[in-house]
Amino acid sequence: MKSGRGAMLNSKAPPYKPVSIRVSEATLSERAKPFQPVYSDQQSLFMTFSNGFPLTESQVFDFFNRSYAPGLVERVIVPRPKGGRGPSLHGRVVFKDTHIPDLVMGNREKVCFSVDGRPMYCRRFVSKKSKAADTASTSLPDGGSHSDGDE
Repeated sequence: MKSGRGAMLNSKAPPYKPVSIRVSEATLSERAKPFQPVYSDQQSLFMTFSNGFPLTESQVFDFFNRSYAPGLVERVIVPRPKGGRGPSLHGRVVFKDTHIPDLVMGNREKVCFSVDGRPMYCRRFVSKKSKAADTASTSLPDGGSHSDGDE
């Protein structure tokens, strides 16, 4: 029997039966850690919102897709406040590529955007781990930090 492009099919081969595994039947190692996506600080911006003017994840996502180009945003994270009371006043936008925050920020340290008439301030994201590493690399064993070699 002939198929497209002139290939011959084996008429004596058993019929094709795809194999599938149900997710409920799959097992993971008991020692496996839960999946947590890892995002680079270089592909993220930290956002703050004015008190009384919170923004949702979808508002931020839509803003960057409208203002720059669709498909640039990987994820928007707006955590719930501790205690669950009141709106969140900060968040993080993670882009699909590390050059996009540079495009958004240019050479500015802080940028204010108007999203649906509400202010959103952005700056480069620096994780707590990065801050701790920077502090450790500039401090001296005596607990002080000396910016120049005069001492």
